[in-house]
Amino acid sequence: MAEADGGARVIEQVRSPSAPHRGRMCERVVIETGAGNTLRLSFPLAAAPVIDEWRASLWVRANRPDIRLSARVELPSFPRGTGGSPVTVLVPGAISTDIDRWESLTVGALPTGLRRQLLALRAEHGPTGDLTGAVVTHLVLELYSGPGRYEIAIDDLLVEGVVAPPDDLTAAPPAALAAPPRARPALAASPAAVRQVAHGLPEPAAARDPSAGLVRGVLEVAGQPFFPRVIDHSGEPLAFLAALGFNCTRLPVPASSDLLAEARAQGMWVICPPPALPDVDVRDPTSLPAFSAAWDRVVAWDMGSGLAEEDVDDLAERSRRVRTCDTRAGRPLLAGADSGLRSVSRHIDMLVARRSVLGTSLELDDYLTWLRERSRLTRPGTPVVATLATEIDGRAARQAAALAGIGARGLAVDPESLSLAAYAAVAGGARGILFTSSRRLDGDDPQCRARAAACRTLNLRLEPLDAWAAAGRFAAAAQASDPEVKAVLMEASRARMVVVWRAVQGAQIVARRYHGDVPAQTPLTLLLPGVPEAHRAWEVSAGGLKPLRQRRVAGGVSVVLDSFLTSTLILVSGDPTVAAQTQERLRQRQPILLDASRAEAALALAGAGDLLARLPPTALGRLPTGDMLRHASGLAADAETRVSSDPAAAIVGFQTAAAVAGQVERLAWERGIVAAGSMVSDPLATSDATLAEHWRFVDALGAAAPGEELLAGGAMDRVDELAAAGWRHFVLAQKSIRSGVEIARAQPAAGGGCLVLRAEAVDAALAPAVVETPPVWITTPPVAAPSGKLLQIEARVWVPKPIRGSVDGLMVFDSLGGPALAERVGSAAGWRRLVLHRIVPDEGLGEPLVLTFALTGLGEARIDEVSIRVLERGLPGTVPSIVATDRGAVPFPSPDTVLGSAGPATLPPAAEPAAAAAAAPRWPGMDLAWPRILPFSQTTNEPPAGYGGGRVDPFKRVESEADQPVAP
Repeated sequence: MAEADGGARVIEQVRSPSAPHRGRMCERVVIETGAGNTLRLSFPLAAAPVIDEWRASLWVRANRPDIRLSARVELPSFPRGTGGSPVTVLVPGAISTDIDRWESLTVGALPTGLRRQLLALRAEHGPTGDLTGAVVTHLVLELYSGPGRYEIAIDDLLVEGVVAPPDDLTAAPPAALAAPPRARPALAASPAAVRQVAHGLPEPAAARDPSAGLVRGVLEVAGQPFFPRVIDHSGEPLAFLAALGFNCTRLPVPASSDLLAEARAQGMWVICPPPALPDVDVRDPTSLPAFSAAWDRVVAWDMGSGLAEEDVDDLAERSRRVRTCDTRAGRPLLAGADSGLRSVSRHIDMLVARRSVLGTSLELDDYLTWLRERSRLTRPGTPVVATLATEIDGRAARQAAALAGIGARGLAVDPESLSLAAYAAVAGGARGILFTSSRRLDGDDPQCRARAAACRTLNLRLEPLDAWAAAGRFAAAAQASDPEVKAVLMEASRARMVVVWRAVQGAQIVARRYHGDVPAQTPLTLLLPGVPEAHRAWEVSAGGLKPLRQRRVAGGVSVVLDSFLTSTLILVSGDPTVAAQTQERLRQRQPILLDASRAEAALALAGAGDLLARLPPTALGRLPTGDMLRHASGLAADAETRVSSDPAAAIVGFQTAAAVAGQVERLAWERGIVAAGSMVSDPLATSDATLAEHWRFVDALGAAAPGEELLAGGAMDRVDELAAAGWRHFVLAQKSIRSGVEIARAQPAAGGGCLVLRAEAVDAALAPAVVETPPVWITTPPVAAPSGKLLQIEARVWVPKPIRGSVDGLMVFDSLGGPALAERVGSAAGWRRLVLHRIVPDEGLGEPLVLTFALTGLGEARIDEVSIRVLERGLPGTVPSIVATDRGAVPFPSPDTVLGSAGPATLPPAAEPAAAAAAAPRWPGMDLAWPRILPFSQTTNEPPAGYGGGRVDPFKRVESEADQPVAP
């Protein structure tokens, strides 16, 4: 403990094996302190000169937030008085935000931090002092919170950019400190300086990297089109990620020399932020720092995410510095933006299109449309990188964990849904896919294993498509004999690749593996337009290229797939070289595909068997699910016997077994959604891992009764009542769009009025084809609902005509589930009843509940009879408690929040519940005053009516009675 007041004392300081970040041990420090202002822990370092490349990182886990990592720097040219000791200063770094979770803190950019303090230092210690000879001597943890106990664990300290100090520290100042910001000596003037910028890596090692950069809008590596399959790095060994098929990883901080070397050894590429750069003067080339060849393993610089119009000036300045100092031609700048896409894209080269789709109500067809629309909102020619999550959104998983005890360590997305979403992204024009991940993929829990297996299988499927996805163009859409199937042609210089996938509603949650309940060899016919008659068509299969039956017809070429499950690729080419090269790549990857398909079948069979054992009889009725599972097991057993003799047939057998087992989950999910009335009515319906719990939830709701109303003003009768209760109305000012909110007296769902959201073009002839940001939305007052209680959120909505310019229509979501659990209404011929069930977490977070209605495009939406009630077993509700009616009191949602661009929230680590916990007398983390989980009471083979009234078709095939008002 370096500095402290308030009577601080160290209670414990030991090396502990308790939950280290990595390895077997971490250091644990417990401190008791009273009221004070200063509490610092320091760690001595070998004295190192202050240079741009010096950087330190430390993993910290504490029971309090706001812990800052700083560097203590000694300044020999600032003595304390005559002959006194040198002055020391702290250069601040990152501050922690999480509680009881490992978090990486970094400190760097020391020259910049010291220059900011120079004027204050001269005012205190004399005007002649300078930063000559500055050296780093300690790392310091600064604790800022109030009195009480601190429990801190630290692990994995890493210090980079350390060079031996000269014998005479005052002989010559480091270039980064001695020169003014706009007149620095060129670091590229000598090989030694270049190596320092590159973390000290030797030039020969860096020179081995092939060329990489953006050429005419196409990302190339070694002169060949490169389709980045990127995974967020969460500490896994890069060898593990490379074995899963990823060719690139993204870091939240500049890459270390060790990681760059590891990426080089594994043949992977890196996307990371650029190192901190000072201001540069482009008029004086000799003053510019330069990135050395050791950074060449970085394929793109990440300039940030979640950007908006107000960030453009800062982005422009940072981009100018990076482009000026980057010696590698063509290395692209990449960034993600939530709004202001046209302005942001002027200063970058590639745009990250972030969108939550898996486990949400956003259909894959709509996701494809949304991706294609991004190019209409950006600078023409800007390549787009799509994002897909490997796990369900964190808020949804947290809700599932609170309801049923499943999901505390996250929920993996359906593996087939992940593949279908990737195909949709490629068909939508994505020039790369960023797979987001908040937790390590190399864990040994079931969720990590499922995510890793899904990623491995998907990368194997995408690999033959890389060249077309990276540089091809969308040629045309093909027509399929099955209305569920979608197909698009991607055209390159000498060939076409047809991407074929089963695009059914709800496939973003649980994919349908084939049409019907029992697998059948049903041929699929595709009409491929624009294909020359001399071209041949082959299916990209497990055994290589499989010739397809084809014939010339009016409008193109007709090809026939004898059997089709969920997705496939078709190569169409008249060049034998292309076919030969593709065939050779397929042959080389066959052993890997065999291993992956075997693992996929094993996981699918285990998941389906576990699901059938836990589902009630009413969930499946007379469906032949038992026969299906036995058939799948037989297929897998038969495939196992063919592994050595016929690997291609074994792969097909394993894939078919996985498809049949996966279809069991799809059938159970479909019936469960019919029973619920919506895909997102409860969080347990958004993952295949919680299907059994979803059915238990539907059954248990039969004993619940809503209590008193918690929300004021939901009748929508008068504007003054809404304003007094704290309802808020938000309008995004746009020159081309006129929007507003009003109370209409005509045709309310009940009472004397309803609320109308309206957005229209100022000039109908100039109406925007795509609306970038929701033009108008309203929010309820924040309500303090009791923790550990289940809430029923209801509303009546009516969208007379389809919303134009947006695939989201009217979005309805709450702050507990977040936008990932939003209900979307594109159109409804009459009043439609929406029901959402959410649980207030029992962690004591004090998060108020806010409900948002966002009109995301042009059109009109009506809202009435909004209510929030606590569900109890026959008990009355809770007295409503309005937290605030002032906008500044709570963080109301912004347009980017409405679009769900913030990404999945991270979850605190927690152990999965033991198998015995599933039979516990009450649901973990939930107190509904029910003495036990009610037994399944349905005895018919039809799905129960459900809490949505049984009248709302979750697949948007509206029945006639669904358009009529439903009695409360």
